[in-house]
Amino acid sequence: MKIHERSILKIVAGIDQVARLFLNPSHPLRKEAESALTQTSSKEMAQFIIEDCFSKLTSRSLLELLTEELGDPLMLDVFRPKRNGSGLTRAYGPRIITHILPSNVPSISVISLVCALLVKSNSIAKISEKDSTPSLAELFVRGLQSVDDTLAQSITLGSWEHEQTSRVLQPGEQSEHLGGATRAPIIDAFHRAELVILYGSDETIDALCPHIPPATRVIVHGPKVSLGIVSRDMISRQVAQDAAWDIALYDQSGCLSPHLYYVEEAGKDAPIVFAQWVAEGLEKIPLPKGLASLTAGSAIQQLRGAIPLRGGAVFASKEGLDWTVLYDPDPVFSSSPLSRTVFIKPIKALSDLGPYLEPVSPYLQAVGIAAPPARMEGMLHQLGLLGANRICPIGKMQKPLLTWHHDGRFRILDLLRFVDWEEGAVPPL
Repeated sequence: MKIHERSILKIVAGIDQVARLFLNPSHPLRKEAESALTQTSSKEMAQFIIEDCFSKLTSRSLLELLTEELGDPLMLDVFRPKRNGSGLTRAYGPRIITHILPSNVPSISVISLVCALLVKSNSIAKISEKDSTPSLAELFVRGLQSVDDTLAQSITLGSWEHEQTSRVLQPGEQSEHLGGATRAPIIDAFHRAELVILYGSDETIDALCPHIPPATRVIVHGPKVSLGIVSRDMISRQVAQDAAWDIALYDQSGCLSPHLYYVEEAGKDAPIVFAQWVAEGLEKIPLPKGLASLTAGSAIQQLRGAIPLRGGAVFASKEGLDWTVLYDPDPVFSSSPLSRTVFIKPIKALSDLGPYLEPVSPYLQAVGIAAPPARMEGMLHQLGLLGANRICPIGKMQKPLLTWHHDGRFRILDLLRFVDWEEGAVPPL
């Protein structure tokens, strides 16, 4: 049986079974996933990553996603009545989706593959060379093999490097990937696909997009930045502790990780006091930090030295580079080197934010807010116009629902095309 012949409810049930394997602390796959993720993360963070990923992939969550976006998930199986108007409609996923998967947050790769399964598509997926060995995506496919081989067989994983993109294989030379293709592996994967889902930096996207055929649909998930906003009414130790969790989870490596917090002035020292409270909150986080890259470490050291020279203040971990809070009086948006490093910047009024966020508008992802409801309404609209696609309480930035519109897009609808059976046709039995 091929995946397009499998009912959507059986696909959901298969994914649910795999999710429950990973949610079982004593299962061998769960233990192997923890071991693999500790190559770059602490054991405690690895456990959080696994729980956070697979708790979203139960039958209940998957059916909520399908119902939220489609209304009637059964239109993936048969023609069904339209919600409004006459006639019937059925949804079809691409026959093949090629995924260029990210390395920063392992759960994103798994969810990308899951969404392809939900639209009954075969997948060719490139795993990042920076990912753990084995990657969480590889372990997910291994889990599928143990519960539903039809689903597992629909996914082909590869780990070839970007440098192979431009190298066309010589006559008679075969790739070890994708069944002996005679093109460079990524190019071959692009030519096989009806849809390409591409995660990566601007440089990666610019390098790969020219190799995608013009008629092939492309969904791009490029670099994003997130931030927090604290009104003068909400400056407190609790909000600072919540902010510390948003900074620490995933070691600040994801698109939902805050680069900075704008704190509305409320007396001379309020923003710098908030910075000190965030530092105290980071000290209390019970999730040890994983390995930082040499590049990030160098950038953090430079900022620790430079910020005091600009009239700011540094609150840092006593030893090493475990965390760094940078109070910077300049309200211009600053990108953090991440790795649990965050800017705290004062702003006179929340209404002044627009000009500071405009330069990062194309990259704006999530905004965590701590403000009274009466002050939020106008701010929500302003942030929406600036490009934010997720607005949530501080402390919840790293915990989106599966139904969140990632990068402002639908997870399922964007993958589908629809076939309409118009009025007058005989409906299927």
